[in-house]
Amino acid sequence: MIRVNHKGTRMDAEDYNTHGLGNVTEVVTHVKQVRKEGMGVVSMKLVGGGCVSNREDRKAAMRFAFKNASVDCVTIGYKNTAEIDEAIENLNLALA
Repeated sequence: MIRVNHKGTRMDAEDYNTHGLGNVTEVVTHVKQVRKEGMGVVSMKLVGGGCVSNREDRKAAMRFAFKNASVDCVTIGYKNTAEIDEAIENLNLALA
């Protein structure tokens, strides 16, 4: 499992005591390296622990995870069934 999203929100940063953005490029490089080594990658914090508040950004995060970061699957938390429905739609768009 690795924290990855298109904006670096709530990803691991150099200084763990900060709310600064993570290094997206570095994380994607690590994802691609471990995939070359035959490991599967699960993305978490795809929508920054709920910080990505608009639909377009959530769609972009899903696309980024599968198309750019090349993860195998993602974990997403939900507060209601509407969020589940939206995530399914976003996933279908990302994989199309």
